[in-house]
Amino acid sequence: MTDAPVLSCTGIRASYGQMQVLFDAGLVVEQGEMVALMGPNGVGKSTLLKVIGGLLKPDAGTVTVGGVDVTHASTRKRIDLGLSQVVGQSAFGSLTVVENLTMHGFAATDRRWNAEAVEAALAVFPRLNARRNQTASTLSGGERQMLALAKSIVVEPKILVIDEFSLGLAPVVVGGLMDLLRRLNERCSAVLLVEQSVNVALSLVDRAYMMEKGEIIAEERAADLAANPDRIRELMLGGHVAGAR
Repeated sequence: MTDAPVLSCTGIRASYGQMQVLFDAGLVVEQGEMVALMGPNGVGKSTLLKVIGGLLKPDAGTVTVGGVDVTHASTRKRIDLGLSQVVGQSAFGSLTVVENLTMHGFAATDRRWNAEAVEAALAVFPRLNARRNQTASTLSGGERQMLALAKSIVVEPKILVIDEFSLGLAPVVVGGLMDLLRRLNERCSAVLLVEQSVNVALSLVDRAYMMEKGEIIAEERAADLAANPDRIRELMLGGHVAGAR
């Protein structure tokens, strides 16, 4: 199991009612890797994340975490295996930064470990540490995104899945968050990033999957894509039609 991909999806088909959204979609994230899932709005990226997280049961296909088949497993089981998802700037607005982090790690049976994990997370985010007793509702957008990432340190995930972490944030804030995400990756967390900003995604990841109309139409090395703007435009503006398989 140790050599198995930290996350693998194969042949995923998924629907909302009678509307099929995913058509044999699949991707792989190896241990310690950073991978992007890219494509225009409405092509099925968020739906694939729901399947990965256990929030939507697929019609067909397989999801594994660390080599364990979790296709029909609960979200809790996936978390226990090391999967953590960051969606938006989610936090309990009425709780302080420390209380939010503590709540996120509440499942830990060793409360001392939990307290140490909270302090370890705050050590990575000095700006959050300075606001540790402020309620989440008083934080800026960038600080709330830091809090979302800090919660991941508390549970020490093997695979961190992030949906649109730069959305609505100033470039200087995004740059700081990118550095923090690299540091999380250095702490042995593999990363699957769904990101609309091509520049942000390609400057972070090793590989990128491109999605169009519910299918994965291409898998590229990030460095190769970054060096070929025409290829990026082709894939982002309808690679399926252009025959990019």
